[in-house]
Amino acid sequence: MRRRRRRGRRFLGVAGVLAALGLVIVVAWGCNDGGGADVTPLGLTSAGGWTFPQPNPIIKAGDLRPRALWNDPCVVQADGQYVMYMTTSVDAPFEPPILPFRAVSKDGLTWALSPDTPLMTPAGTPFASLETPSVVWFRGMYHMYVTGVYAKPDPAPMAIGHARSPDGIHWTVTPQPVIAATGKAEDWNGYLVGEPGAIVWNDQVFVYFSAVGARPGGHPPQLQTIGLAKSSDGTNFQPASRVVEQASLYPPEKDFVGYSTPAAFELGGRIHLVYDVALNRRRADPEWQQAALHHAVATDETGTKFAQDAAPGMTRSQLPWPRGARRAPTVLGDGPTLRLWFAGNVRRADLGPLIRRGIAGPEFGIGYATRPAAELP
Repeated sequence: MRRRRRRGRRFLGVAGVLAALGLVIVVAWGCNDGGGADVTPLGLTSAGGWTFPQPNPIIKAGDLRPRALWNDPCVVQADGQYVMYMTTSVDAPFEPPILPFRAVSKDGLTWALSPDTPLMTPAGTPFASLETPSVVWFRGMYHMYVTGVYAKPDPAPMAIGHARSPDGIHWTVTPQPVIAATGKAEDWNGYLVGEPGAIVWNDQVFVYFSAVGARPGGHPPQLQTIGLAKSSDGTNFQPASRVVEQASLYPPEKDFVGYSTPAAFELGGRIHLVYDVALNRRRADPEWQQAALHHAVATDETGTKFAQDAAPGMTRSQLPWPRGARRAPTVLGDGPTLRLWFAGNVRRADLGPLIRRGIAGPEFGIGYATRPAAELP
């Protein structure tokens, strides 16, 4: 018992409660101009293929709602339009509660809130914020899966919450988490789970998610992988399994910790995942960084075994705008085109203009890219 307790303390002390997951709660970016992430971390080179047909971001901080810090997009098609679920802080910038909103678009580029208020609150749950929404239509209802950030982050800072809706606008929140950590730091999903990416597959809801446990050897202290939980009713889930582990392309010796924010989509009869690549650099500012987006494809129809690409699909150094972080991808197959929306921001050192404008401008927001579907590996 004593040995296990020491190990858990070291894990928490180095990684930090929120930074360990890699969920970008904007508190982590703070309100000062000091420091900043490396522009090209560890020499990562993108495999290419994605193009940026519009000036990015397409939704800027302060668009649609005063002082909004838009993050965590999830885009679906419904009723002949694109529907984006995304989040922002609603009271003070960079502070909880962070809640989901809904926006609509005819072209995927120009958006309007519908409605202009948060879709739900964490009232009646143990959470203070509801982040990273992922929405699917299943058996006559919309199901939203969120990262629920606990008001009291002990022993785990977050878990995966759930809500149901008949129309995607009016939601009933499930009072308790539907997927949670085991509480044993040595387990792959022992410390926390979050950042769900849902898809309907084989008449079930598959929820892929980021999970953190203690890394054997302790460097970096957190081991962040992608898990999968399945449900036949959208609410009650079978025991989770780990399906994507850190590839040798991202060695822990170079401070890579693993993967976060998985998004699932179907293409060619297979499940595909796009996710962040994260690293934890001690004494950097910030220590926890999101360096690239990576892609993997299921090797069979079960959606439990994946082949990862040989190189990242996108790095944060490709465009001037998101060189601080590029995260939270969502991919939609739209005929011959794959559409990708993602969140991002400039380096922390470059956030000063956004703050001086009263939390408005292109330094923080939602970006957009496309590629031919047939060219995806």
